[in-house]
Amino acid sequence: MKYRLSHLVMGSLGERTTIHVQEAGLLLDEDLTIDFLRGEIQFTRVNRGLYAQGHLQTQVQMTCVRCLEPFSYPLEIEMEERYVFSRQEGDEDPVYLVSADGMVDIAEPVRQQIWVSLPLQPLCRPDCQGLCPYCGTNLNDGVCTCQEEVIDPRLVCLKDLL
Repeated sequence: MKYRLSHLVMGSLGERTTIHVQEAGLLLDEDLTIDFLRGEIQFTRVNRGLYAQGHLQTQVQMTCVRCLEPFSYPLEIEMEERYVFSRQEGDEDPVYLVSADGMVDIAEPVRQQIWVSLPLQPLCRPDCQGLCPYCGTNLNDGVCTCQEEVIDPRLVCLKDLL
C-alpha cells in the first residue's frame, strides 16, 4: 500500500493532498487478513516530513472464541502518523520514512491500528452459544444428543438411594 507523494515532498510547508484508499483482499500479517480497506488519508507537508491523518474502514477475518467459526468483523480506524525524510537522533519510535522517490507505505501503521482496535475475545454474534463441552457440537446449529448431566464418580453410589 504505497503511494507516491513526491509533489508534496517538494511542496511548501502546509501544503496538503488527500489520497483515496481503495484496497481489496490484503494479508497484513500472518494472522491478519482483511477483505478491503477504504477511506481517505490527508497528508500535510510539515517540517522534516509529512503528517498523515485519516479515517479508514475495513473488514477483518477472525475466528469466534466460543464456536471457533470464521467470521468477518467490520472495523473503523483512525490514522494519525508522522513520516520523516530521514531519521534523526531523538526521533520517537515509531517513525515512518518517506523514500527517496517520494513514496510512503501505509501498510505498517494500518496494521498496527487494526491490531490495537480488535477485540480480545471476538464473537461471531453476541448470543453465540459456543460448542458443547462433551461432544463438540456447535450449539448455534442445534442441540447435541450427549448426556448433559454428569455425575461425580465419587457420588454414584448415592444415586442408588434415590
